[in-house]
Amino acid sequence: MKKKKKRKKGDDKLVHFFIFQFFVVFFYTVKFLPSILYPFISRLAGLVIFYTMNTSRRLILKNMDIVYGDIISRKEKVKMAKCLLTGIVLSLCECIQVAKITDKQLVDMVVIEGEENLKKALGEEKGVVGISPHMGNFPRLQAVLAKKGYPATYFSRPPSGRHLAKFFKKLTASENVPLIYVINRRQAIIEAHRWVQNRGMLCFYIDQHDNKGVEVEFFGRNVFAPAGAASFARKYDCPVLGLFTYRMPDGRQKIIIEGPYKLQKTDNIEEDVRVNTAFFLKRIEHYVRLYPEHWYSWLHKRFPGLY
Repeated sequence: MKKKKKRKKGDDKLVHFFIFQFFVVFFYTVKFLPSILYPFISRLAGLVIFYTMNTSRRLILKNMDIVYGDIISRKEKVKMAKCLLTGIVLSLCECIQVAKITDKQLVDMVVIEGEENLKKALGEEKGVVGISPHMGNFPRLQAVLAKKGYPATYFSRPPSGRHLAKFFKKLTASENVPLIYVINRRQAIIEAHRWVQNRGMLCFYIDQHDNKGVEVEFFGRNVFAPAGAASFARKYDCPVLGLFTYRMPDGRQKIIIEGPYKLQKTDNIEEDVRVNTAFFLKRIEHYVRLYPEHWYSWLHKRFPGLY
């Protein structure tokens, strides 16, 4: 049996550089195109991705099989997968659009339900923890919160490749969107504690697998989920909000802010973190069931051991 050749570091750097070049061309092309063309471009690109990227297509449909079984037909799953990929491309186009519109135009493209929950939670001046899934145009959710003056930040992993990571950091900085980059884990945690101590809102994406997290139930399966949100909320006794977003039929973005949630707090710290994390995942599951074609983690191996 032949051994697989290991990819050299130089090869990786070359691949990352070409990806960076492609993205820059895509970025400026989309930026200068009329926004009215974005839906058409997205539908076309979504179909191309569905039919050419076999690994991604198989993963999406496998996840849907795990979640839905025979409840919905293969035809419906395929349709949902195409909508998902179209939505991802459209969200990327909309994120690029932020660079060419005013703050007011961006905010006017959004409908926020439950904004009073955010104002009330911040008014307690204890810091706030937010939980979110990778759903809808979640980067624009972050941008909208920043443009409206809310002290909210999310953890973010920069893309692979030095050039692309630098490009993204420069772009988010130009739009004044605060992020905590998880490059140095220890430093990121220090920044996160400082953010809560300064009475800001620290938000976590908790819908993907974390083998260092806690075991909870998600869509009827036992999975491991990040425990950071529950841990921070317990440590600082601060309110927790759920932030969810999806695209409405008219093209505008709907942001739902719910809570503060009623959390368990006993003498058993580990059990409290597990119970509260399980509750957070139930809220995410609720919204994924409502808007499945908007959940981007269909592209993630969310149920290890079943692939």
